[in-house]
Amino acid sequence: MKFITDTNLGKLAKWLRILGYDTVSYRGEADRKFLRKAESEGRVVLTRKKDMAARQFSGKLVTVGSDHVQEQLGEVMEKLSIAADLGQLFSICLRCNEALEAVDKEDVAGMVPAFVYDTQSAFRRCPSCKGIYWPGTHIDNALNHLKTHIRRHHP
Repeated sequence: MKFITDTNLGKLAKWLRILGYDTVSYRGEADRKFLRKAESEGRVVLTRKKDMAARQFSGKLVTVGSDHVQEQLGEVMEKLSIAADLGQLFSICLRCNEALEAVDKEDVAGMVPAFVYDTQSAFRRCPSCKGIYWPGTHIDNALNHLKTHIRRHHP
């Protein structure tokens, strides 16, 4: 499933990327152009604008009610019956929305902090922005956040 969010849902877009979902954060107005982009790319529209539901749109559109990202994520997961696939965590670049590619440790020598290079063995790189990712405490933090979140919203 692929998503497009309006400008009011930037944090939600980031969390969907953390979960491994291809998610475009639209920078313009949530208007017909926004909906056409969603339709042409086969994306589910996520918006805070309640009037968007009244517009003619043949694709799937979810109006997100909450102001808080944790609750927004719960709403989307519930309304679309999706679950977190822990095997997909951090597989998408949080900045570029590109699928990360595995790279050899030797290929990132001098590009990551020495401590990280010495203590990690698995690295991924974004083919677009060249950002480098590795397993770290952020994964544990995200998992803890999701466990708390899922427990709260899916008893």
